[in-house]
Amino acid sequence: MDVENYIKVYEDIVDDNLCDALMLADFGYKPSTFANHSGNKTTDRVIMDDFWIQQDNNFYNPLKECYIRAVRQYEFEFPRFMCEHITDFRINKYGTGGYMSEHVDNIHHSHGQKWGYPHVSALLYLNDNYEGGEFVVAGKKIKPNKGSSVIFPSSFVYPHEAREVIEGTRWSVVAWLM
Repeated sequence: MDVENYIKVYEDIVDDNLCDALMLADFGYKPSTFANHSGNKTTDRVIMDDFWIQQDNNFYNPLKECYIRAVRQYEFEFPRFMCEHITDFRINKYGTGGYMSEHVDNIHHSHGQKWGYPHVSALLYLNDNYEGGEFVVAGKKIKPNKGSSVIFPSSFVYPHEAREVIEGTRWSVVAWLM
């Protein structure tokens, strides 16, 4: 099977009202950092603000329901994949000039995982009214619609990036599934 077959886009995963509420919420975003293999944090590989949505946040359960909807579709297509755990959710806010350089999600403990390495990375897209900011995974360029989800394996075969936002603000939520 071609690696692109494991990259899935699912439409209508997040309700428009939830998308809008998340973008309007005042979470107290902070500039994101990128940890290298030695654990040192740097800002030269990412320009975005982020906030972690954890279980004590009112948005946690509605987001978890969205992830479960998307995961069930992925599990249906790939019966050997089974999700036993979803990490907390990081909401990403890329303003004009924002980007995340190419990387792979072979992370372990830097994002609160206590279950081991992620099997699948899953993104929810809260808007599509921006220029640039394309998501590229394993060479495949994707411009997701508002409310959609992109799911793909977290291994070295799936390098991915968020291209620079030319105009507007690009909003997404990411979690890792184990």
